[in-house]
Amino acid sequence: MKSIFVGTTICFLLFSLNTHSQDKYVTVKDSINTFYNKLFEELEENYLHTKDIDWLGLKPYIKKKALKSKSFEESLKITVKLFDTIRGNHLLLFSEKDWYKSTLGKQLSQEQFNQSLADAYENGKSFEAKVIEKEYGYVFIPGMLLKDATREELDKAAQEIYDAITKIDQSHNIKGWIIDLRLNIGGNSNVMLAGLYHLLGNGTTHLSLDVDKNVKILTSIYNGTLYKNHKINTAIKPNQKPKPQVPVALISGIMTNSAGEFVVLGFRGRKNTIVIGEESYGSTTANDLYELPYDTKAAITESYGTDRSAKFTKTIIPDIEVVKQHNFENLAKDKNIIMAIKFINSKQ
Repeated sequence: MKSIFVGTTICFLLFSLNTHSQDKYVTVKDSINTFYNKLFEELEENYLHTKDIDWLGLKPYIKKKALKSKSFEESLKITVKLFDTIRGNHLLLFSEKDWYKSTLGKQLSQEQFNQSLADAYENGKSFEAKVIEKEYGYVFIPGMLLKDATREELDKAAQEIYDAITKIDQSHNIKGWIIDLRLNIGGNSNVMLAGLYHLLGNGTTHLSLDVDKNVKILTSIYNGTLYKNHKINTAIKPNQKPKPQVPVALISGIMTNSAGEFVVLGFRGRKNTIVIGEESYGSTTANDLYELPYDTKAAITESYGTDRSAKFTKTIIPDIEVVKQHNFENLAKDKNIIMAIKFINSKQ
């Protein structure tokens, strides 16, 4: 899945705008028509549930609403109505000014958070790799959108994760690893999985199924290169042999979503592996990113994501449940970490 936010605005005049062509002017209505025609084309061709949609009836209905907008950017808000109508709870649209998604996603309540989790999210906790109690490797992987990144930049991001892990592994006697995905709200799972190659090793990570639950894409990793079927997607340069049997505990939470869930799927079925924490948010369908007119992009749901056994689950259910006992300020007192260390010790 490719993969949420932001940049400079494009100014659309009330009646016309200057496009990239130096000598062509189009009205706001023209730009809206151009955009929605292309969006519908991509959705009709690629959306997982396209056969269930009455596109002939839906297109004029949505376009009529969009054409009432006073500006192009305002018209993009209608994509929320579109996504809701086709029950696309994992669909997303990005413009240079904003992003738009369905309202059908799970609504998290304040009661589901403890203060530590809320603070860590609000403060934008970033990637971190370190040693806990001199014996346990800890990797915190947040969401990583990278929607405008080049292939070189994606590889670099994956390499940074990989290098941080192997640097620790080379300098310490690590009993096992903890992969913390509690604030991983999504992004590019390929980068994350390639970066975790030292712990995954070679082989299939996960599968993508079509609407009839037939295998559409097999994602695998060999010698640091992640493939979608036989096509290279992301690659790192390994500097040592992987350790696919070292104990690994993954921590999931109520905000673990999309790409974060795909990381768990990539490890599910691996030996000496456990999932600890809370049930994940629930976006285990796979999106791909499509370029649309006027510097917009749509993340379109194309398949069901599963582990290597082809078993589909809407959410990630932890093997050991730990609810609202987060402590990012002092991991030694975090119940998730305590249970992860207990698991790792049991495998010695």
